[in-house]
Amino acid sequence: MSWSRLPRTLLIGVVLTGLLAACGFRPLYRQDSDTASVVQFSQIAIAQPDDRVSQQLRNHLLDILTPHGAPERPRYLLDYRITESVGSVFVTRTEEITRNNLQLSVSYYLRDYETGVAVFSMSATSQSSYNVTQADYANLISEKNARERALRDAAEQMRLRLGNYFDRKPQLDELKRQKQQGSVR
Repeated sequence: MSWSRLPRTLLIGVVLTGLLAACGFRPLYRQDSDTASVVQFSQIAIAQPDDRVSQQLRNHLLDILTPHGAPERPRYLLDYRITESVGSVFVTRTEEITRNNLQLSVSYYLRDYETGVAVFSMSATSQSSYNVTQADYANLISEKNARERALRDAAEQMRLRLGNYFDRKPQLDELKRQKQQGSVR
């Protein structure tokens, strides 16, 4: 970059930063006193899995929500249920299936650890495709990889939505307090 373009580049950077701040954009992992969502992630215990697919999802969640280990005294319990379906996408004229879609849906509930009351619930849906060949082993591996991709995507969706919930939680708590006092109708 030449020195003559530096002021213009700097000006564009300042303008873009101002536009991002004006639109309400706030990074999830910001380093200030309002960093509630990151602190809240470390207080989540993740429910024990029922089967292999649930175990894989739990492992992804542990990696992205509590990378420093499970909390000693959790405040929340993240409970989840997974449903999965496989459907044909491409079928040849001879009715041979050549590609499948694996659709995975995760219903999850963030519960108060002490009372078990759900404080937040949502679902995440992810879809992944894979080719079907004449080789059974290749089909098994393809389906396994598609499932892994879908689980990783679902875990990331869950992290983002939980981060959004914790980011807005102080505002929601204030509205709830005002409702209980009768000042908001």
